[in-house]
Amino acid sequence: MKLQATIELWQKGKWCIAKIPELDFVAQGRTIDEAKANLNEVVKIQFAEMKEMGT
Repeated sequence: MKLQATIELWQKGKWCIAKIPELDFVAQGRTIDEAKANLNEVVKIQFAEMKEMGT
């Protein structure tokens, strides 16, 4: 499945924050790349859980 979404990135203190506003998913990391990778993991986990639940 392909999903087009906006990824917002910003720095908050020592952390980089990544957010997909359309899905209200958020992740953080010490670098932008780490924050994006963590956000990708959040998406995978959430969609796997939704599939398990049948939603």
